[in-house]
Amino acid sequence: MIDSEIFYLFSIISIGYILGNIKIRGFSLDITAMLLVALIAGHFGMVISDNFKLFGLAIFIYAVGLQSGPGFFETIKQDGLKLNILAFCLLLCIFLTIFALGNYFHLDRAVIDGIFTGSLTSVPSLAAAIEVKNDPVISVIFGLVYPFGIVATILFIRILPIIFRVNLAKELENYESLQKQKYPQILTKNFKINNINLKEKPIKKAQVESLTKTLIERVEAVDKCDLDEKNSVFLHYNDIIRVSGTQEQLETLSVMLGTEMGEAYKFHDDMKVYRLLLTSKDLVGKKIASIKELKSLRAIITKVRRAGIDIAPHPTLSLMLGDKLYVVAPQKYGERVTKIVGNDLLTYPAADFLPISLGIVFGILLGNIPLSLPMIGDVRLSFVGGILITALILGRFGRVGPIVWQLSPHSNTLMKTLGQLIFMASIGTNAGQFLTKSLSENGLLPVYIAIFALIFSLFLMAFICRIFFKMNFLNIMGLLSGGMTSTPTLTMSNNITKSDYPSISYAAVYPMALVLSIVLAQLLLKFI
Repeated sequence: MIDSEIFYLFSIISIGYILGNIKIRGFSLDITAMLLVALIAGHFGMVISDNFKLFGLAIFIYAVGLQSGPGFFETIKQDGLKLNILAFCLLLCIFLTIFALGNYFHLDRAVIDGIFTGSLTSVPSLAAAIEVKNDPVISVIFGLVYPFGIVATILFIRILPIIFRVNLAKELENYESLQKQKYPQILTKNFKINNINLKEKPIKKAQVESLTKTLIERVEAVDKCDLDEKNSVFLHYNDIIRVSGTQEQLETLSVMLGTEMGEAYKFHDDMKVYRLLLTSKDLVGKKIASIKELKSLRAIITKVRRAGIDIAPHPTLSLMLGDKLYVVAPQKYGERVTKIVGNDLLTYPAADFLPISLGIVFGILLGNIPLSLPMIGDVRLSFVGGILITALILGRFGRVGPIVWQLSPHSNTLMKTLGQLIFMASIGTNAGQFLTKSLSENGLLPVYIAIFALIFSLFLMAFICRIFFKMNFLNIMGLLSGGMTSTPTLTMSNNITKSDYPSISYAAVYPMALVLSIVLAQLLLKFI
């Protein structure tokens, strides 16, 4: 068993992991060490089959897509057009630079195409090019440029924050701060109703909530009132209420109703605030308004905290696995409410392999559907593109009927880590075996062209994004990775930022960049 792919795989992962964690003056190779070890192993004959590479790539991309799904669609609504235009410019810059240098050195179109697809380390683009012109030169040049393209882009992304003198910890803090501005903190305050207009005519509780977008949790009524039916509850002069909402919403409510009171006021009812972790798969993907089990117990969700952000519990909000719910409910129903929500890390659902396998199958099928483009012909999203788009959609929905697509954070992290380690070890050994042969046959000119085009284009785009668009560096790194359709570069971006935030902008531009890279690879051989 020593002379086996399994032994090679885990030996490379172990050695690469150890070397990647060695720090010299705060600098470490991280995931690059894994690739370098794999390249050396491949050069000396240790080869791991493409099946391992595809397996690792499938589970990594699927996990990234599921996690990025909700954020991806928000990004598309907010910044999607700008991000995709920038990614388009990045790819076009790489393409034009390689094409211009290739023509300057009088290189054949097949060689230029091999440089382009190899610099992007894009197997789908290579496959598309070979489909147009089945010339082995394309594959040979691809094999020559491929390892240098990976190492160059990963190392460049690693030192890019140093070049721009960026404090990534500060960038992470700014990113999270901006997210909190988009989703203002949900506060809870007490008010005494002293609007003189309400002496003669009380106002409906539901009407106040609708006008102010707040949520009235508790009512200390002058006269006893039935709280079972929301629409029948009226707020009277001198009533005391506890309300949840943003600062702006609470100020609006104060103008409408009356004076803010101290938080120490003790309500004389049986209601209690519960802070519960959503671990029940029965609630995943359900809209708050549709959870009848909580309504029947007079339980009200007053705040949802997700990924460190407070989200207003509007009726159409879909709940996700791992949400922290703030629930107000009668004490006598506390145990039943807790049981409905879950709130048990020990029973936190592990990865359910049926949704994982189904999702990947659907993704592969989607990637094989031909898309007809004018003057180009049929193109496919390919293995990676199909899985990513499927995972983004499923991650956004959360569940379909009884099937819960979302994964717990622990399961998602395990899938991403395992997938990227297997993927990096596999591509390294396969690229390493072509290294010497490609160098002897073609020299280093294709490598020089590829590296120059990549570094020039990446630096130019990073400069434009940072200086002119004032973008957060986490978004820039995700954009550059997605624009090149480079999974290893995304891995490095996530590692050095110690977050998954680059994955959001990566996922926002990847589908367009993938299709464009395929089109450009075919265009070079068909028309140019």
